Amino acid sequence: MYLTPDSLFGKRGTHDDASHIERVTDEPYCHARTLTGWRREIVQISPGRFQGRVFEACGRDVRVAREFLSRGVFHIGSAYAGGLTLGLIRSTDKRAAIWNGIQVQPDTVVCVPPGAEMVFRSHDETRVIWLFVPAGLLDAQALAVFDDAEASITQPMCFDDGALAVRIISAYQAVRKLTGLRIPGEPGSLHPYDALMAEIVDLARGFLAIYGRRQPQLGIREAHAMKILRQVRLYLRQRIGESICLHDLCEAAAASERTVRNACEIVTGESPMSFLRAMRLNQVRRALLNAATPVRITETGARWGFLHMPQFSRDYRELFGELPSETIRRQLRDSGNTTSDRAGG
Repeated sequence: MYLTPDSLFGKRGTHDDASHIERVTDEPYCHARTLTGWRREIVQISPGRFQGRVFEACGRDVRVAREFLSRGVFHIGSAYAGGLTLGLIRSTDKRAAIWNGIQVQPDTVVCVPPGAEMVFRSHDETRVIWLFVPAGLLDAQALAVFDDAEASITQPMCFDDGALAVRIISAYQAVRKLTGLRIPGEPGSLHPYDALMAEIVDLARGFLAIYGRRQPQLGIREAHAMKILRQVRLYLRQRIGESICLHDLCEAAAASERTVRNACEIVTGESPMSFLRAMRLNQVRRALLNAATPVRITETGARWGFLHMPQFSRDYRELFGELPSETIRRQLRDSGNTTSDRAGG
């Protein structure tokens, strides 16, 4: 179930504390639901305990958000469908992130058209500032680029634009400062919060005017890799609990082993089997944490394709920093249920 703007912010157009929300999460699958309007899956890929934080504010239907992810993850899904999304990717990790097959350095600006497909591989200690501008607030000239097949804005893009990055940071900092403040306005005057959101709309319009009709960045190589990975993901979603080898993925994608390997590395930075293992381990963890009653680790692991329990336990602990049995005990403790005789493993 995905959060709606009303469920997050209450009645719109107000300037009280209901205009913003802050959330802290300790599991990737929970964090995936924190950005309004996004449909994404988040898969942890770097080892250690995960922590996520999100601040999101809304005014005039414009939304400003900042999210923090402590561990490297895959973001897989689709972006906000109601309008334009601008993001600024920041990280203390100097390695390039990967955005739909394109390597991006820290402080890169990304642009996401409405509902666009997104596969984003981020590293440890990543912070992203997001600006969401509804299509209804953009003028006709700006909206025209969404329907232009030759326009770059019909697909996600990345920009090394220092001035635009500074404007995005300034917009977030100003929203953070104003959020929650009760500022009396003169009759007929524009509330500072509304004025700030209007500036963000102007920023988005200016961005589209400059970049909207530039040549698309996603070349044949990246587009083909995205297509291959899309087919691999569909196959994994349908058969993730079965015994799967690289040959199976190649057949599903109707591609050679070399092509499938290259596609996965271009888009995810991982080999196909490493990508599969991360997907499976995250599914097991989610199943253990969401179980209404204590479960058997061997059965849960086998359901997601892990048949060698000692290796499974080692892989699980390496990724999440605890054994599967420790996950179950913590979940039972947190839920107030002390019955753990079936945890096993």
